[in-house]
Amino acid sequence: MTTAAIGIDFGTTNSSIARATDTGEVALAHFPYRGEVTAAYRSLLYLEQMKERGVNALKSWSGPDGIEHYLAADHKGRLIQSLKSFLSNHSLQSTEVFGRRHTLEDLIARILRDLREKAASQFGVPISKAVVGRPIRFVGAETEQEDGFAENRLRKAFKIAGYESVQFEFEPIAAAHYYESTLDHDELILIGDFGGGTSDFSLVRVGPSKRRTGRSEANLLGNAGLGVAGDSFDAKLIRHLISPALGAGTDMRSMKRLLPVPSWIYGKLERWHHLSFLKAKDVMNVLTSIKTDALEPE
Repeated sequence: MTTAAIGIDFGTTNSSIARATDTGEVALAHFPYRGEVTAAYRSLLYLEQMKERGVNALKSWSGPDGIEHYLAADHKGRLIQSLKSFLSNHSLQSTEVFGRRHTLEDLIARILRDLREKAASQFGVPISKAVVGRPIRFVGAETEQEDGFAENRLRKAFKIAGYESVQFEFEPIAAAHYYESTLDHDELILIGDFGGGTSDFSLVRVGPSKRRTGRSEANLLGNAGLGVAGDSFDAKLIRHLISPALGAGTDMRSMKRLLPVPSWIYGKLERWHHLSFLKAKDVMNVLTSIKTDALEPE
């Protein structure tokens, strides 16, 4: 009987899920998006408060469905991204959405549950066990204890999402396994994994002889990870290109003096999870006042 193994890459920006059989066949799950299909399932969650029979109900969608509902909404709800980046953060235990408190694990589980159910329907097999990629070091984890804390939170999220068993593997090592399957000779390779939250690197010996003799710790010469990747790059683009076009670095009049436009506004633009704070009434009043006093109101 042919058995199947499930592999999941839960990324900061995108996720994917694959099924491999003992005959060597591999299939990626694909998801509909704007009239086409994609293997990249956006790691985001969109929540919207809707009235059903006169009662407010909280609805949520993840991945491509979340993007579609967000774009279609006249009154935008709460779009949440890059949740993986906060797994090592002890102070971020939960967040309030439309008056309801949700733990970080619950929010991640909502994405993972959708990913599992959609893939199971496509593959025609139930999914309860998976090998899951993880970064060399989670974003913000400065110690092994913090890194372990992040992994345990991710494991809990998978359990909430209905996965009975989860085995973690370093993401660059998983990439090395795939590359090795294409080789007819041994090599020493450097694997670079540039994600949305981390950039990971591993130096690994791979090839036919390694497959024959079996894996050993000696094959992995070293690995390291940095919490610098897509989100950090986006922040730099906003700081150097977007914010100056929106008035960063310009001046405003105050009590017959010239003062710089407050920089905290642009700091929040660089962090996606702070964007919603800019919609607060007091912030909008500040922005209106700044526009009135600015030397470059446009």
